[in-house]
Amino acid sequence: MAGARHRGSALIAILWIVSILSIAVFSATQFLFIELESDSNASALFQAELLADRGIAIAAHTQVKKGDRLLSQSFRGGDSFSARISSEGDRLNLNALLENAEYDRIVLEELFYQWGLRRDEAVDVVDALIDWVDADDQVTNVGAERSYYYNLGRLNHPFNRPFDSLNEVLLVKGFEMVVAANPRWREAFTLLSGGPLDINEAPAFLISVACQCPLDRAEQLVSIRDGLDQTPGTLDDLRFEDIEIALDLLGIPPGFEEDIAARVTTEDPAKRILSVGRSGSISVERSVTVQYTGDRGTIIHWETRRIE
Repeated sequence: MAGARHRGSALIAILWIVSILSIAVFSATQFLFIELESDSNASALFQAELLADRGIAIAAHTQVKKGDRLLSQSFRGGDSFSARISSEGDRLNLNALLENAEYDRIVLEELFYQWGLRRDEAVDVVDALIDWVDADDQVTNVGAERSYYYNLGRLNHPFNRPFDSLNEVLLVKGFEMVVAANPRWREAFTLLSGGPLDINEAPAFLISVACQCPLDRAEQLVSIRDGLDQTPGTLDDLRFEDIEIALDLLGIPPGFEEDIAARVTTEDPAKRILSVGRSGSISVERSVTVQYTGDRGTIIHWETRRIE
């Protein structure tokens, strides 16, 4: 009986050891699979980044235009990239408008009003924006200078210089009203363009506020600009080479052409390039702004994000 019990205990011990070993082998196998998957994802991520960079390199060439077939390419294994070229001037340059605020503040006031602010609220926010970037400590109407921010415990505000980033705009008195009215407000502004709004690239609502013309006139101009297929960024797009022709289409009355013409351009020296590289299930988006002097381009802004 004692021998049988001994053999039974030994069998149980052996089965226990086998179970432990099985669990250990299973765990090691799972860790191996995870490591292999991690290596595979890292490789796919690197490949997606390379493909996105390839799109940037092609789109940045001065001979490549919007709608060119080279901007979208696919390869074996499902890898691909797709790049899109636009003008950095398709948005309002906030610093440029504030630098010439005496004449151009009306553009911001009208934009904020169209987004839902009351007229007096729009005026107050623009006053505060002017005070943030001007060099003096004199309050513009009901704007905000050092004493206002000091009372809030913000001892180094305002910066009294042009905005370095759109994130700074959130620090300005009253701008939270603009954010509440339009959470996508950033899509209307840039700090990287040459200054004037690119009339060959900008959306109709920005052309309307910049040129102080009815929205339907701006939409008509955009319709002409987009060509027969009515799709922006294709080879049949019509480019305006003469600002006067564009202003005439917008119905700008005599006597106002000079001031309005100073706010717009037919081509901005900076391009915005958006390139998405895809490898397997992983996609990477590169957003680059390139400043051109003749045929030479310099990258002045670069952002990367992984698309889930």
